Amino acid sequence: MSTTVIPKGTGTKERILRSAELIFGRHGYAGTTLRAVTADAGVNLASANYHFGSKESLVMEMLRQRVAPINKERVQLLEKAKEEAKGKPVCLEKILEALILPLGGAARGPEGPDLSFLQLVGRAFSEPAEFLRRVHDTFFRELAEFFMKEIRRSCPDASEKDLWWNLHFAINAMLGSLSQCRRAETISSGICEVTDLDDMLNRLVAFLAKGFAKPSPHLPANRL
Repeated sequence: MSTTVIPKGTGTKERILRSAELIFGRHGYAGTTLRAVTADAGVNLASANYHFGSKESLVMEMLRQRVAPINKERVQLLEKAKEEAKGKPVCLEKILEALILPLGGAARGPEGPDLSFLQLVGRAFSEPAEFLRRVHDTFFRELAEFFMKEIRRSCPDASEKDLWWNLHFAINAMLGSLSQCRRAETISSGICEVTDLDDMLNRLVAFLAKGFAKPSPHLPANRL
C-alpha cells in the first residue's frame, strides 16, 4: 500500500516519481529499489521498467525534475544581474543570491518547509562519491563553470584555488543550512524559525559574501 500522499488522477509515471523521491530521500540510492518504489506508488513493477528501464534512470529523472527548474531560475537571475551591471563585474552578493535564493521556493511547501525536498538535499552529504559525481556531471558541472566565470570577474585578485574552495564552502553551507534548518530552531530555543526560509537564505548570502571577499590564510606547509 502506498505511504506517499498522491492526489487521485495522478498518472502512473508521476506516481512512480513521487514515490521514488520519498524513498530516495529516506534511504539513499543504495536503499532505493524499483520494487519498493512501485509498492509505495501502488503500481506494478512492469510499469517502472516500461517508463524508466532501470533504477538509475528513475532516480536521475526524479532529480532532473527537481533540479532543472532551480538551475533555470539560477541562470536567469545571474543573467539579469549581468545585464544590470552593464558590463561591470557582478557583485558577489548578487552572484550568491542567484545561486542560493532559488532553493527557497523549491524548499517551501504549502504548510511550511517541504520535508521531502529537505531530505533530498540532505542526501548530498551521505551518498557514495561515485553517485554524487554522476549527479554533478549531469546537473551541475556546466552551472558551476557558468557561476565561476562571474566569480572570477568579481574577485580578480583571488587565486583559482581559493575561488574553487570558497565555492565549495558556499555550496556545502547552503545544503547544510537547508537540510538541517530545524537545528537552528532547536539551538536558538525558537528564535530562528524554520518557517521563514527566505530570511535564512538571505542571511546566508550576506554571511558567505563576507567570506568570499576575505583573502584565505596561507598556512605553513607543516601546519595541520
